[in-house]
Amino acid sequence: MSISVLSGSPLVATPVYNKMLYKVSGSLIAQPNYRYVCDVKNPAGTTLARLKCDKLPATNFGFFDVQRVVETLVAPTAPSLTQTGFVEHSGFYSGYRLDFTQEYGSTPAVTGATTTVSGVMAFAGNLEQLELADWSGGLYFPSGTFEDLITRSLATNVRRTVYSDSYGWLAQGVGSGFTNPQNTDAQITYYTAGGALVRFYNVSIGSASGSTIFRFGAGPLNITALTSGQCSDGFAGSVNFPTAEGAYYTISFLDDNGNATVPFTYVIGPCERFDSIPVHFVNKYGGIDSYTFTMKNRKRANIQREVFGYNSDVYATTTYNKVWAGSFDFVYALNSDWLTDAESEWLIEMVRSGYVWLELGGQLVEAVVNANQYQFVTRRNDRLTQLQIEVAVAYDNSIL
Repeated sequence: MSISVLSGSPLVATPVYNKMLYKVSGSLIAQPNYRYVCDVKNPAGTTLARLKCDKLPATNFGFFDVQRVVETLVAPTAPSLTQTGFVEHSGFYSGYRLDFTQEYGSTPAVTGATTTVSGVMAFAGNLEQLELADWSGGLYFPSGTFEDLITRSLATNVRRTVYSDSYGWLAQGVGSGFTNPQNTDAQITYYTAGGALVRFYNVSIGSASGSTIFRFGAGPLNITALTSGQCSDGFAGSVNFPTAEGAYYTISFLDDNGNATVPFTYVIGPCERFDSIPVHFVNKYGGIDSYTFTMKNRKRANIQREVFGYNSDVYATTTYNKVWAGSFDFVYALNSDWLTDAESEWLIEMVRSGYVWLELGGQLVEAVVNANQYQFVTRRNDRLTQLQIEVAVAYDNSIL
């Protein structure tokens, strides 16, 4: 007899940094030394780990949390600043497979039929517990019609302020494995600050169409780098691109029936008075969000030394302190402009993210946010405020 999977993680997609708990039952629980067995495998069927669980005395159920094993299949890496158009969101998601069976007997042995859970996916998300309780993977990774996607994607902020010299990405959680009809294009529209239409064109998804999650270069520098061959109207992305303060552009994803998602809006911000520092981070849905700190930012070096007393002659009459080893790292004290209510709610995702990159000198540098608390501020009970936060470069540099 086989194992029955009574409940578990969403059948379509699961945020991998939350628990991935499966409850199972079996019909041979009366056998001696009975235990449930779960083989966690990659999409190709290679076993990553074999987990075993005793039956719970009260209910005879078994429970498996496969998160830590499946998590090894997800390894986000920094996106490319030179990305134009669509690419696979590789490293941020993975399929996995679970084979449930049992072992029993005087000399316990794995035997009996196998129940398999397959066609599922884990992605680099970390939802709040209250969100996870009613999480529906079908909303973000629809198995039915494209219209099921409505306003949701793996970007959490559907309207944001950007600057002409900034990069950004928009990860969309639909693809050939999880939706029908298929995605074919991104539609990009340029507007003046007054809302007058300037230009619109499509960019084909091309080779990324086979991905479960794809990533689109959505920042101003990604858009203006589009070539005339990538744009459906035959002009490069830089032609008539909005640069004035308050002008904006939108991005919608289309399917092969011409249906579109709700547009994501990017508003060109005011001229920057200081040297700005963009911070890119993996948000709670496994997409990449960006925020630019445009006010006065400071940089400092933290230096650590290991010092010991050193004798300079054989009789040890002269002793002085000598640096034996040491290291230093750089920390940036970042200051935002005035935050809206939505930005105040959203930026906790940067503070709690496990993957953060500073954009320094035209390259992305791994970083760590030095904050253990986050204060939400809204206009209901507070004035608008600025965010002050320290972000440390993740590399230690040696002194000796």
